[in-house]
Amino acid sequence: MPQSTDDQIQDSHIRFSGPGRRPLRGMLSAGVFPAACGMTVIRRLCLILALAAASYSDVCAQSAPSGSASGTVRNKATGRALEFVNVAVLARGDSAVVTGTVTEKNGAFRVTGLGPGDYLCRFSMIGYGTAYSKPFRIGSGKDEEKLGVVMLEETAVTLDEVVVSRERLAQNNEIDRKVYTVGQDVAASAGSASDVLQNIPSVEVDIEGNVSLRGSSNVLILVNGKNSPLMGRSSATVLQQMPAGALERIEVITNPSAKYKPDGTAGIINIVLKKDADLGLNGSVTANVGNQDRVNANLRLNYKPDGLNLYGGYAIRRDARNRISVDTREQGPVSSSPGTYREDAKTSARPLSHTASLGLESDLGDGYSAGMSGEFFRHDVTRFDHTTKVWRDAAGTYTSESARDRIDDEYEIEYSGNTFFEREFGDEHTLRAELSTSGASEEEDSRSINSFVFPVADPTRDNTRNHIDENTTRLSLDYSRPFEDGSKFETGYEGNFSSTRSDFRVSLFDALSQRFTPDTAHSHIFEYREGLHAVYATYQSSIGALGMLGGIRAEQAYTHADLVTLGAVTPGEYFRLYPSLHLSYRLGELSEVQVNYSKRTNRPDGDDLNPFPEYSDPKTRWAGNPKLLPEYVHSIEGGLKYESELFSFIPSLYYRYTYNRFTWVTHVLPDSTFFSTRENLDSDESAGLEGILTASADGIFSATLSGNVFHNRIDATSLGFGADKATVSWRGTLTCNVHVTASTMLQANARYNSARLTPQGENAATYVVNLGLRQQFLDGRLTAVLTAGDIFRSMKRETWFDTPELRQTVRVTRDSRVVYLGLTWNFGTPPKRKDDALKYDDAM
Repeated sequence: MPQSTDDQIQDSHIRFSGPGRRPLRGMLSAGVFPAACGMTVIRRLCLILALAAASYSDVCAQSAPSGSASGTVRNKATGRALEFVNVAVLARGDSAVVTGTVTEKNGAFRVTGLGPGDYLCRFSMIGYGTAYSKPFRIGSGKDEEKLGVVMLEETAVTLDEVVVSRERLAQNNEIDRKVYTVGQDVAASAGSASDVLQNIPSVEVDIEGNVSLRGSSNVLILVNGKNSPLMGRSSATVLQQMPAGALERIEVITNPSAKYKPDGTAGIINIVLKKDADLGLNGSVTANVGNQDRVNANLRLNYKPDGLNLYGGYAIRRDARNRISVDTREQGPVSSSPGTYREDAKTSARPLSHTASLGLESDLGDGYSAGMSGEFFRHDVTRFDHTTKVWRDAAGTYTSESARDRIDDEYEIEYSGNTFFEREFGDEHTLRAELSTSGASEEEDSRSINSFVFPVADPTRDNTRNHIDENTTRLSLDYSRPFEDGSKFETGYEGNFSSTRSDFRVSLFDALSQRFTPDTAHSHIFEYREGLHAVYATYQSSIGALGMLGGIRAEQAYTHADLVTLGAVTPGEYFRLYPSLHLSYRLGELSEVQVNYSKRTNRPDGDDLNPFPEYSDPKTRWAGNPKLLPEYVHSIEGGLKYESELFSFIPSLYYRYTYNRFTWVTHVLPDSTFFSTRENLDSDESAGLEGILTASADGIFSATLSGNVFHNRIDATSLGFGADKATVSWRGTLTCNVHVTASTMLQANARYNSARLTPQGENAATYVVNLGLRQQFLDGRLTAVLTAGDIFRSMKRETWFDTPELRQTVRVTRDSRVVYLGLTWNFGTPPKRKDDALKYDDAM
């Protein structure tokens, strides 16, 4: 029985290998073009075949017709122009193919030679769903139809009785970002978002869950392209608790365009969450169990009748975070109390978190759409600390020994609500208004007992309570206008208004009265408010092989710091411009050169400016600095992209110049208290070479190798630590996937970070190795995952300080490797991809 045209589209351009597989030949016809091929000769062949097929259609012009149709095709999720999309013109009456073409590099197409009649266009491409244009008529004085921008949505490739021989590469490089498909990273069910990020090139996650990009911890983390309250002060905790199975992809933007908020001198990491788009009810249920009584589970649901999309999710996670630390300090002769100090600590904690989200989007018709969503996060943990402290004088004589036992109850609650209204006009330009509000409440209640071994003394007790409230309101208005030539103009306004209140209280136990009394000398209240108004404009276009994205952002900020305890108020305001420019030049069908620049900032928040000290140990305190200046960075990057069907290689050269960079500085006070605060460096320069190689071998083996080597120089003259401190550091990651069978995958993952420079010392090198196994059942609906994180128990944090008054070594390790066994069940519409990945818990 002859195949339909749609069947031919699904079967076209598939490479087969192995027993029982054979090439598919002679099945191309109009509208059937190879989506993944980058060779001009095949494009021409497809066009010839399309025109040949058109000659057999019922619609055949008797004379040279002059009608035409034109437009642009883009990826619905990313807005990226799509090349080699099949455009078939159909007769409206019987859907017979009249003629066809394929899109250019910028996504543009133009079909000519249409005679009088009624038509519609069909757009198809392997890996994307089929889309149709609105019906249109040629004739009666109308010779041209402008179809505007057509959006295609990525889908799975579903074939009948054939198997695709290899997976799509996990990385995609666009003009302003690198996009990593989370599912291709083998591990997803058992781990967290923090575990996902650890395997992304350029990204690092330390043992406390703090995220860095190319060695800098000042990175802005977005969720679905928007600022999220969950990614504020508690981002490390949230990422460690967010289920990896909820992630769709990670976008790394080292030089963001002016459209984005310029916070984060290192750049932006955008976490895109899954939101199923198939009609009907879809979802998944995941449950994982691990060693040391670790458990987690999550549920994702998506219900989509026509014109409506309702989605939501819930996750619960019980973890085990046991730590061992050794802190050795040697105070030099210039110190007020020379000698040595050793602190040994053990910490145990079992954090419990709940994450919930709910959203609704509706197509109101006539180009109108609206939606609302909400998020909720709660994190509870009780920490038990036991610390022993031993002091020796400069001669090495044992002078004192004590122990401190602490019970610390913490909770965090964060919530947000968001609503939007969007209008899409007839020529595809859009206007979107969005309003969001969020709040956060955090409290830490710590109760400690100090025991004195030598010299013997009565125990003392102290309590600290720190309560922080935050509120943020964000209003944005964005306008986007794509043009038929593939160019795009965007502009908009964004207003951010936030407030923070910190209430830190200390109480000491009075042995005489047998009760706790307030310690007013160390208690304080601090409030900070900030209002930020921003406008931006960007323009993206291409001329032949040259692509360009340029823009500028203007921001006016107002700040208000209130030292409530002292009755002192400090207002402030400043205006800044943030330009950006991205250029790309295609050298051929398989390679491209990219050069980009951006200016970004890191503004001090309430914690950075709060001058009142906080502590969990009276001898170790930290505070903000009200004189801290915003830091700014100029970032330049250039790179080459080469990609084929089997591999891609992206080398990049980058340079960053940062002035007023934030850094922690530690001082020894006369009573031997260690006091840390934020300071501004004079300058910080980094220049590096990064390379990312992704390859696959016929569906059996795939690997991603990335390396980053950079030279870092800091000038800390104003802090008294020397004009030039420089070092060369590097980082490498390797992930290998072996497809044992069509449903069984093994994965090995390894990372190495060399030593890093700090103003007062350096951070030691670290490495970790993970292993995982994924087995699918029931055509991918059921997935079993087994992961072992940190199999060599190598995860640690080791920091050295070396100044005239202090030499210090701090080493923190966790107590074991982490093993998880989990199951994921997909229900509703068949899963789009068989990529439930393994993520390893190898964070500290």
